[in-house]
Amino acid sequence: MPLLTLEHIRRIFKENSQQIVALKDISLTVEAGDYVAIMGESGAGKTTLLNIIATLDKASSGTIKLEGQDLNELTERNAAKFRREQLGFVFQNFNLLNTFNNRDNIFLPLVLAKKSHQDMIQRLKPLAAQLEITSILDRYPYEISGGQRQRVAAARALITQPQLLLADEPTGALDSHNATSLLQLFDQVNNQGQTILMVTHSAVTASHSKRTLFIKDGVIFHELIRGDQDQSAYLAKITGSLTALASEEVQS
Repeated sequence: MPLLTLEHIRRIFKENSQQIVALKDISLTVEAGDYVAIMGESGAGKTTLLNIIATLDKASSGTIKLEGQDLNELTERNAAKFRREQLGFVFQNFNLLNTFNNRDNIFLPLVLAKKSHQDMIQRLKPLAAQLEITSILDRYPYEISGGQRQRVAAARALITQPQLLLADEPTGALDSHNATSLLQLFDQVNNQGQTILMVTHSAVTASHSKRTLFIKDGVIFHELIRGDQDQSAYLAKITGSLTALASEEVQS
């Protein structure tokens, strides 16, 4: 059974007296251990789709299931619990709290889940070493670089050992060096079995994925599968598809 299944997802917003169709008909599956990038122009519905998967928004129609659990049936309280326990989030703007040091920012979802302090420490030690942030745990987000802040945010997302890691433009606020570093981290955790679903405008960022979905006008317009291609070849294919997407001439 796939880890994540979306069937005929549709999302309509009402603005004044008009209806705006953000998602027309989205169906997809994500297997455990997959690494999926979602691309498309601004307004194509990428972030809306991610928000529905994250239970931060609800579809107007269609079904969405994670390991067989129908997410549309979750109450608001259970949806919050689901987000804490099953999902990890990495955002473009980090979403760290400057009133907490980096260690406590990372611990926050575990505190909300009422995990023991010993459990928190045991989870953090290997993760901090892997992310190379051990030396900055007692500092505050405003005292470290953007690349370091994104690694702290990644640690906060991964420390819950989520079923699914959701990333919304994770390299958008980073320079090329720090973006490469973060993507190498994503490669590493994906190779260890972490499932990743990532929205991005960057072809370079998407080239680290195993699959790339292209959304246009609220539907999945095209899909690429990396297979045995190296990153350079896959990047060229993604770039070509983006060019073709703009003119609606994508060929399989």
